[in-house]
Amino acid sequence: MYHKHSQKLGFSIRLGTCRRVAGPDSAEFERYFVCSNQGKSSSSSGGNSSLASTSVDDEIVLQSKNCTISRTNCAANVRTKLQKTGEWLVVHHVMEHNHVLTPPQWQHHHRSERRITKEEGDMIQVMTQAKVPPSIQYRFLSASCGGEEFVGHTKKVHYNYVNRLKMRAVEGGDASTLINVLSKRQAEDPGFFYRVMFDEESRLCRLFWRDSMMKEDYLLYRDVFIFDTTHRTNRYNLICGVFVGINNHWSNVMFGCAFLANETTESFEWLFQTFNESMGEDLHPVTIFTDQDLAMSNAIEKIYPTSRHRLCHWHIQQNAISHFGSLKSDRSFRSIFNKCLNKCYNEMEFETTWNQMIKQYGLENDSWFQRLYGLRAKWSTAFSKDFFSAGILSSQRSESTNHAIGFRNSKTTSLTDFYGIFEDTLMRWRSEEERNEFNCLRSTPKQLYPMVGLLEHAAQVYTHNLFRIFEKEFGMAIATKASLVLLMALHLCTASTRRVPPMVPIM
Repeated sequence: MYHKHSQKLGFSIRLGTCRRVAGPDSAEFERYFVCSNQGKSSSSSGGNSSLASTSVDDEIVLQSKNCTISRTNCAANVRTKLQKTGEWLVVHHVMEHNHVLTPPQWQHHHRSERRITKEEGDMIQVMTQAKVPPSIQYRFLSASCGGEEFVGHTKKVHYNYVNRLKMRAVEGGDASTLINVLSKRQAEDPGFFYRVMFDEESRLCRLFWRDSMMKEDYLLYRDVFIFDTTHRTNRYNLICGVFVGINNHWSNVMFGCAFLANETTESFEWLFQTFNESMGEDLHPVTIFTDQDLAMSNAIEKIYPTSRHRLCHWHIQQNAISHFGSLKSDRSFRSIFNKCLNKCYNEMEFETTWNQMIKQYGLENDSWFQRLYGLRAKWSTAFSKDFFSAGILSSQRSESTNHAIGFRNSKTTSLTDFYGIFEDTLMRWRSEEERNEFNCLRSTPKQLYPMVGLLEHAAQVYTHNLFRIFEKEFGMAIATKASLVLLMALHLCTASTRRVPPMVPIM
């Protein structure tokens, strides 16, 4: 009531003296509500600056502090008392003020007007979770209300409120807060899975989680996944590893995420075993793409003995550049090296090309090239013709995931903040997948070639993106020479003339 009265007249209010009943309960029985200008300033100078004296090396030093004085010993107040009936009664009211009252257009600057309603608080919390900066939040509220004077609180109060929201997330420790978030998600999603491990000093050292939709995606697209650990959260230097697959729209799909304190074989074994536990022990992928890490390779050989481990071409090329030396500028050398990477048709052609490169450029005693040759089955496409790898040559899909997650990180990014960024990225991916599903349901791709039965069927069973890949292969197929077919036909004719069984082609 007194607050509404102050709004009408143009002054700010605050709580005044409170009297309580003597005893253990100390219940209030009298309360004053006073004008904010009530009382006197503690400054004795009476001006716009206060002076204080301190003794430093027996010298008196005067310190000036800029400040303003708003206390004018205003006597305006309301005194209320608790009645026996339990109601509060206004027993005294002083209306006169000894200072200038505030015009209506400046009323919102009063401290008693700086209140954030529950509705505004809920909206601010949603915008904070969506990583909207406080300055943009305040401009949005101002535009929605018709001006800053109608928001109900100042920009400073808004910033303080946002900071308190962020502080609540880390009050119990960042790792504990994140685990609480994961536990809450598990209560909301029965299929949600997470595992956590702490070290001897109760510090987070290993963490993995995935939701129910990630498992559904893994059951559908588990033939190939990419695992990469190139991203670290800056505050704790923890390693972030993401499991990324490819869906039927040829887009990224998330299988899981993890934090590790170190890149040891033991850590990776724990992570891969936990990943298997969350997905199903027997559901191993056909192909796994990773970067060139020995500890990770050892863990994959143990946990995924039947899967083919492939190395990222991008990492190999980057490492190779640092070992090329004077050959960096030699285009012919880089051309033959790239041919060994992904342009050799079979193993025999690879061996011939590699030996030619080693001999031509005198690399017989180069230890790095010797180690790389020992891993040739993991990176050269000449050795990947006998198993499914979805046409992937590198783990760049996972690195693009890390880029999508990490581009908003800073040196102060916490685990809780990272989880929020991760969830935003995941929602964006899934929203894109929904749009692709909708487009495939409501439309068919436009063909570049005259419609034939094969293309019509492919347009019906493939998604739009995969149809484009098929269409490209179809165009290359019809552009090839038919000499091999003619030779087979000639052989069949000759065989029938000789009255011998025709040769059955090996498919």
